Amino acid sequence: MRLKGCIFLILLSAPWCVKAQEADSLEAARVFAVQQFPVTKAIEEVSVNSLVAPPMQVAEVLRRFTGVQVKDYGGAGGLKTVNIRSLGSEHVGVFLDGIQIDNAQNMQVDLGRFSVDNLETVSLYNAQKSLRLQTAKEYAAGATVYLRTAAPRHDALSVRLRAGSFGTASPSVRWDKRLGAVMLRTSADFTVSNGKYKYPCFDTTLVRENGDICSLRLEAQVFGKTQDGEWRLHLYNYGSERGFPGPVIRRAQGFPFSAERQADQDLFVQGSWNQDWNQRYATAIRFKYANNYTHYNTHPERNPMALPYDLHYRQQSAYLSLAQSYVLSNPWSVDLSADFQHNALNSDVGQFVRPRRNTLTVAAATRLVWPSFRLAAHVVYQGAWDRYDAQQAGGWTRENAYRDTWMPSLTAYYAPFRWMETDAYVKRSYRLPSFNDLYYSLMGNSRLEPESAFQTGLNLHFKGNTGPWSGSFHLSPYYNKVSNKIVAIPTSSQFRWTMLNIGLVDITGCDVKGEGHFARGDWRVSAAIRYSFQQALDHSTKGSQTWGNQIPYIPLHSGSADLQLDWKAWTLAWNTSLCGERWSRSANTDDYHLAPWSLSDASLSYRWRGLRTGLHLRNLFNKAYQVVQGYPMPGFNWMLSVEYNW
Repeated sequence: MRLKGCIFLILLSAPWCVKAQEADSLEAARVFAVQQFPVTKAIEEVSVNSLVAPPMQVAEVLRRFTGVQVKDYGGAGGLKTVNIRSLGSEHVGVFLDGIQIDNAQNMQVDLGRFSVDNLETVSLYNAQKSLRLQTAKEYAAGATVYLRTAAPRHDALSVRLRAGSFGTASPSVRWDKRLGAVMLRTSADFTVSNGKYKYPCFDTTLVRENGDICSLRLEAQVFGKTQDGEWRLHLYNYGSERGFPGPVIRRAQGFPFSAERQADQDLFVQGSWNQDWNQRYATAIRFKYANNYTHYNTHPERNPMALPYDLHYRQQSAYLSLAQSYVLSNPWSVDLSADFQHNALNSDVGQFVRPRRNTLTVAAATRLVWPSFRLAAHVVYQGAWDRYDAQQAGGWTRENAYRDTWMPSLTAYYAPFRWMETDAYVKRSYRLPSFNDLYYSLMGNSRLEPESAFQTGLNLHFKGNTGPWSGSFHLSPYYNKVSNKIVAIPTSSQFRWTMLNIGLVDITGCDVKGEGHFARGDWRVSAAIRYSFQQALDHSTKGSQTWGNQIPYIPLHSGSADLQLDWKAWTLAWNTSLCGERWSRSANTDDYHLAPWSLSDASLSYRWRGLRTGLHLRNLFNKAYQVVQGYPMPGFNWMLSVEYNW
């Protein structure tokens, strides 16, 4: 019956099943304009062009967002994943132009592989936008990070060179060209770094080895417009070869810490087409094909104590989405979205199970949208069919596994005054174990249970201005209850992980953010303070050693402060980030304790016509700290950037 119901919903989502009705043109236009508003506000949103020191990676933008932790394993080549409100990296959906980003290595999005050079905005939502023409996957995500690429407006050429500490150099070029009715953007950037930096180790100072990286990213995008719509096509290719320095532990002098290497080749092509057929009915079609290759080698000839692994993985993914929005009457609209994705993973690992997964996600949503009050509700069905080979006593057999769930949500927005906005949400989200969780021979755990989360939160936004002053204040308490939380614990390598379920986690928290701006003449001053409280407690087994303890890598207190001063073409910026104590295991003992840390960065930039230069100083006071246990982060380092635009 479930399968028949899903097929029925997909048929309903076909364009020919909705007959558009014409209405009075002025009224329809007004209704249509109102329906463009999302129900919830972004918790954080950054325009990339407004950044003083445009970072090399998306991770550098997100690490300053309220309630966000970025797991960073150090250096230019270290893995960088995002965690929002203690939900875990896999529970966070990262969407590029409305299409979710997948990753072949561990189903976590390595934000170090995405540049900000082609982006227009980076925004964070703690639930989802509840906006027209969303994909079903957007409705299903526990939290969402949106990366939106910037469409070029005219012919242009941009050349940039970054160079700095640890032998890091990164030249890039971007070319925009109008070709008739469409705009073409092509870009390329190359990054090389030896990854060598000093760090304290017990009673001595060592140099981080085998942390080098060499990567090349090539992208091409085409943007087009129709009479009442637009379309985009995006081709992405990323290749890299890097070392895994491994965790720092006490070993005999001269013994190599790690000789592990990994090579990646990631390719995807994605596209979208949005069309407003009239003032009430609109559709959006999105597609993506991804082909990701990973080669992992432990090089036992360099490290005789290493297990001899020389492994190759290739994951292929095909994705198709159809979304529709129909305005029934002022202010009521309905949306129906259906996504289908096929994933396949192959490897030359002995006795590898060669899994295949077909995932169907269907979302039915409705919205009531007035300028000052908005209400949205949706329900998502997600079903996943896994087929894999299993070794039995008599040989190999083909087995099937089926998992499915329903995810409802309710979201409301109210602006009682011009200076005050509120929104609230309650939803259920669900996270399937990934291929890596279940089937990778080095880290898989076939007994993992799917992760389910109940989420609720309230967001209060206050804003005002008087004369040259303006400011805003944001307060966001929340509660998440996660069952069978999937936790990835790094072992002796960034490639090998221990995957486990924490039966029940109660997460209570609050995010606070205050901003102030002053402008007079050639002077601009901006300041922001952020604070996050996150109490994420393991409540799996009462009376156990871990009962009531903070779950791994979640600080109880964290925050940041920004200060920016602009005068004519000069800009000076300062950022200080703070992170409280954490533990690397649910057993909050001294063996797993991670000390609190603070980090300060400074930037100075100058613009003159098409030229933009900047000096960026990171970890200004040379603080020793670790984000992940055993992985020391770099001390003081610098980066010089020069960019010219024609």
